[in-house]
Amino acid sequence: MTLKNIKAFLKMMYYLNEDKTYRKCSTEEWAFQFETMNRHVGDDIINGKHVSTVWLGTDHNFYGGVPLLLETMVFSEPRGGNDIYMRRYTTWEQAVEGHKKAVQWVRDGCKEED
Repeated sequence: MTLKNIKAFLKMMYYLNEDKTYRKCSTEEWAFQFETMNRHVGDDIINGKHVSTVWLGTDHNFYGGVPLLLETMVFSEPRGGNDIYMRRYTTWEQAVEGHKKAVQWVRDGCKEED
C-alpha cells in the first residue's frame, strides 16, 4: 500500500453515534470505538450458515458516492467457511433490513437472485 493510499484510507473513517447515525472521525476515535463496541447489527446461524451484519466504520465505497459503512455476509459454515453472499449499506436501518433479507435468502435455500 502506498503512502497516498494510506492517507486516502485514513480519511474514510467514521464514528457510530448512539442514535446509529455516523460522522467522520480521527483514526484514534475510530480505533478506540472499533475495539470496544459491539459491532453486530445481526448475527445468526440459519440452516448451518452464518449470517453476520456488522458496522465496518470505514468507507468501503471505493468508487465515490455515499459511504458504505455496514456489511452483511453469509458464510458457508456456522463459524467460518467461504463467504457466499455479501451486501453493503450506508445506514444502520438499511443494514437491519439487509440482514433480514439475507436470513430469508438462507431460509429459501440460498438461491441465486434473478
